[in-house]
Amino acid sequence: MATKVVSDYGKVLSQVEPGVYGLPESLLPHTRESIRFAILTLLRELGPEHPEVKEGLRQGYVYLAQFVADEDADTVTRGQANFAASSPDPDQASAEPAMRIINRIKLDMERALEEMRDFL
Repeated sequence: MATKVVSDYGKVLSQVEPGVYGLPESLLPHTRESIRFAILTLLRELGPEHPEVKEGLRQGYVYLAQFVADEDADTVTRGQANFAASSPDPDQASAEPAMRIINRIKLDMERALEEMRDFL
């Protein structure tokens, strides 16, 4: 079952643009927790003879932090659009909440990266 969950998640990852912050959680084929558990299960089962697969799983685990509640993803999208369209003084009303969410994503990614150190 873990292989199916991770495979489904991999299909989603192959369709999203790398480096985008705040992807809608509704894109995920399974719950974040199910995906997290499936990745950890596979990492524990794989031996040292599969370093490339393990690295892909670790990256997928960290990238899972990019998926946020749909409302937060909308906030980030609006904030980034307003920030990009504005002159030197961007619209603080939409940019500030978006930046808070992006900072939270970065923090969650750092935490996930720390968790993955056990699987090097």
